[in-house]
Amino acid sequence: MAKPRRVAWDACTWIATIIQEKAPLKGGGVEDRAILCNHVIDLATRKQVEIATSGLSLAEVCKDDQVKREDGDVLADFFRNEYILIVPVDRYVGTLARELMQAGHPGLRPPDAVHLATAVIADASEFHTFDSALLKLDDKIVKPAGGTLRIRKPPPPPPSLLDGM
Repeated sequence: MAKPRRVAWDACTWIATIIQEKAPLKGGGVEDRAILCNHVIDLATRKQVEIATSGLSLAEVCKDDQVKREDGDVLADFFRNEYILIVPVDRYVGTLARELMQAGHPGLRPPDAVHLATAVIADASEFHTFDSALLKLDDKIVKPAGGTLRIRKPPPPPPSLLDGM
């Protein structure tokens, strides 16, 4: 069996999954973030992708009050799925995060730099987020193995799958 493609997730992507978030769009309408995230999780359960995330995500998801009220054991179990790779925040991640901060990327905050460094170190092909400041960094973070990190929202499921949701 082929090795699954690796993507990395920001904490806000986990929050959208946990609370089944629907976010209002500028100009009207609603973005069903849960559908986007659940599609990637479905791909992961079928071993088509692996989701890498920073160990920081385990705590950062609790910045959302709704997530904070969740049962701690339920949250812990959620992150124990075999398709999730938790990347520790070690010296290597911290150093790369500091270098990203020093590079002067507009709007980049230290926790976001840690998540981006995690994606680079985990050799993720894409970093999924809903953070508009991070989305602006698409193709601007150089990966040591070559190329740049794609930063985008999780992809929507094919239209045929949307019909069943």
